[in-house]
Amino acid sequence: MAVPRYTVIIPTRRFRLEEPVLAALRLAPPPSGPAQIIVAEGGHPARQRNAALACARGEIIVFLDNDCSVDAAFWQELEAAFTQPEVEIVGGPARLRPNATFWEEIFHVLLTHPLLVGTVSARYSPHGPFRPATQTDLILCNLAVRKSIFAKIGPLSTDLYPNEENEWLDRAHRAGVRSWYDPQLQVFRPQRATPGQMALMLLRYGMGRTRQFMVSGWRPTFHQFLPLMLIGTFVALFYWRLETEFVLLWLLASVIITLSCGSHLNLGQKIIAGLLAPLIPLTYAIGQIIGWIALLFPAPPVSNEIVLRDENEVVITSSSI
Repeated sequence: MAVPRYTVIIPTRRFRLEEPVLAALRLAPPPSGPAQIIVAEGGHPARQRNAALACARGEIIVFLDNDCSVDAAFWQELEAAFTQPEVEIVGGPARLRPNATFWEEIFHVLLTHPLLVGTVSARYSPHGPFRPATQTDLILCNLAVRKSIFAKIGPLSTDLYPNEENEWLDRAHRAGVRSWYDPQLQVFRPQRATPGQMALMLLRYGMGRTRQFMVSGWRPTFHQFLPLMLIGTFVALFYWRLETEFVLLWLLASVIITLSCGSHLNLGQKIIAGLLAPLIPLTYAIGQIIGWIALLFPAPPVSNEIVLRDENEVVITSSSI
């Protein structure tokens, strides 16, 4: 059997033959060389990815999520990127799936608005040319890495989920490994479908960022100061009785977002997006604060059982890590 050039790693809780990513890979024009597909079942995605990485035979590791669909030009774009010897890590945006729901469209527009999320917007919408990238530009559900890099800097941190890719990309950067952003390397996926799901995602990401600080160490970045900015805002709000000014500032921010958000939204969606916009950084910062509190308590147990299967559901290996 030919040695595959690519190994695709897909974490999931339970294997399904009809997983969106598997269906999309079957339909997409294939790469020029063979590709190995490993679906990792389990309850801790970082450990699942590492377990699959240990069984990977490909020269290039491609990380996708089970709910993603790859663009028709995915493999062509990926192969073009890796023809450049300086490219060791490359990723692209996870765009919103076609036929998205009312709330999915709103939340996706908020996550792609530079005024709200800064350069993180590149994770969800194509921005700029093919270029050097940082961990704020890249997302793990659409990331490809030369396997040799893992031998150099180690696997994903099992102390983190989410934010394991942010810590790993920071580690790669410190080791002199360059990452690249390719706006044409695209996947499509659903967005959170309800306000409650969106809030939980932001809280979880904020908590993950706090745990990342504990693994990576403290550095003076915007994310480090966001919780302090939030606390300072509320102290000033109540100490100087600035409720009216706070409401006016919220409405001003909402108007700006309403007038500048996606043109494909209807007027009602734009107004809702504007009113919700300030809650995006606010909820994320609250998640970071909760994360600091959570460090005082032991982490909840997760299942250590991991089962690796190929795309036809054949078991490759089963283990407890």
